[in-house]
Amino acid sequence: MEDDGKKILRTPLYDTACNQQSLQVDPESQTALDVVESEDLERAVQSVQRLPQETIPSITTKGPSQSSSLFNLPVEIFLLIAKDVLADSVMTHKAAYYGQLTELCLVCKGWADTIHNAPELWTQVDLYGSNELIEMVISRSGDFLLDIKGYLGSLSKARIVELEAHRWRSLKVQIDDRDLVNSFLSKPAPCLKELGLTGPADWVPHNNIFEATVPQLKAVTVYRCGLPWRSPILSDLRKLTLWSIEEHAPKLNDLLDFLSASPRLNELEIGWTHIRPDTYNPSRRVQLPDLYSLKVKYLYAGTMTAVLDSIDAPLSAACALCTRLDDEQEMAVGLADVSNWLVARAQSVRNGFGTLTLYVGYLDLGDWLSYEELDAVLKYEPEGDHLGPLSITVNASEELHVDILNHLAGKVYPYTKRSPPRLRLVSDHRSDLEDGNANLLCALHRTFPNVREIALIDLEYEAMVDALRLLFPQPGSGVSPLFSCLTTLTINRRSHEDWASWLQSHWRHTGKGGGVSPLPRNLTLQLEKGSIHTDGLQALQTLAPGRLSLHNVRLEGDDQQTKGQEE
Repeated sequence: MEDDGKKILRTPLYDTACNQQSLQVDPESQTALDVVESEDLERAVQSVQRLPQETIPSITTKGPSQSSSLFNLPVEIFLLIAKDVLADSVMTHKAAYYGQLTELCLVCKGWADTIHNAPELWTQVDLYGSNELIEMVISRSGDFLLDIKGYLGSLSKARIVELEAHRWRSLKVQIDDRDLVNSFLSKPAPCLKELGLTGPADWVPHNNIFEATVPQLKAVTVYRCGLPWRSPILSDLRKLTLWSIEEHAPKLNDLLDFLSASPRLNELEIGWTHIRPDTYNPSRRVQLPDLYSLKVKYLYAGTMTAVLDSIDAPLSAACALCTRLDDEQEMAVGLADVSNWLVARAQSVRNGFGTLTLYVGYLDLGDWLSYEELDAVLKYEPEGDHLGPLSITVNASEELHVDILNHLAGKVYPYTKRSPPRLRLVSDHRSDLEDGNANLLCALHRTFPNVREIALIDLEYEAMVDALRLLFPQPGSGVSPLFSCLTTLTINRRSHEDWASWLQSHWRHTGKGGGVSPLPRNLTLQLEKGSIHTDGLQALQTLAPGRLSLHNVRLEGDDQQTKGQEE
């Protein structure tokens, strides 16, 4: 049981009741609870169906009888709690919702009666269940709107559910049969607000899907299949996601048409979808003033440029752009479309502060990507309430990552000369220190020499040591430190012991009498999260006396976290 406020009534909620009344459960009741724990759908269904007809397993008290608020709640309050308990299971694996419902019914007969007489608790229709279960759930839902989800593979199940099309509230289904999807989506759904459809890639949708009658539809997610892109159902939307659509993807003009028909769109995501520019007007642009989330991922090169050039999103929108760069592709050309968006964001800041996060790792991996290809990610977060973050992910060969990230960072530089951004390096890997072009920190020093704040996050030990060696070369070595204006260095790692020990050893004999002198530049050293031994802490206190800051760092051997403690 997770004690995070929202899940405190989750299983074993029954144990909570038992603890408050010193209850003893008989073996038959325990067997029923074990059925739920096994998450066996059909047996859980049998338990739910049996409860109204059979006697609820007996619960006897050991001690004196006493009242418990768990059993004397007003029905309205009880239903609010039950909905909160069930909320998380709606989005999890199959049968989770029904399993949770069964557990609540098994607590006592009063709870079971209340649940069976509360149609609002029976609105989740999971298509992974048997026909009998689905019929039972629908019958108990009364006149409430229904949320349908799961895999639909049989005509008999489809007929049961489509009879209730008039009260569908959300529909999130996968259908692999073309005839089945045509028949299932053929009736009006006047109450449908959210559609999530995974269909066969070769399905050619009819133009009269839902008989063009879904007046309340606000959110559409389509995976793998097409839709009648010129249908009036694609209008006045708030959320649209098109994912992995190849053969029957919309043409660019059609995309712009139904985007224009949804001027109040809030969220737009298009990924791995073969949008065809065809004969569109390059000067045509769609205004989406209410957009707060835009994600455009891995479109074909020409399509990516056309889509980004055709959408006017407010600077306050959070944007995520993902693209590929081939080895033979010229960087300035291959990254031109995403660079233009970065420049627009930087221009709007112009000498305002911001944060650049640079990351190398496995992100947005698809089956077609090899493990030799990583993603180079740059995220720009300008300060200001009217400006949203922009992240750019470039899938390319690993040897190109430093050049890619430095190229993108260079697009920000002209607009931040007076106010260099904070730099955050995440999961950077070791590179050749002798080759300044291959080291990200060296490259960024050439682009942003006046940076004052740097954060090193989850760096491998070798990469961490390399970074510290560049920032704090030993006196007398003839090597100049990078970022001479640096005032704050933040280090976030699972453990701080190894690098702290290395830095002390590296800096030893710099003080009088062979001692350790403080780090130069009156630099503030800030540690975040992770743990450190008291010996390591003392070493860092010597290196940064009065300028060591710890945030959520745990001292080894001490169960208490050090939060915001200034050393």
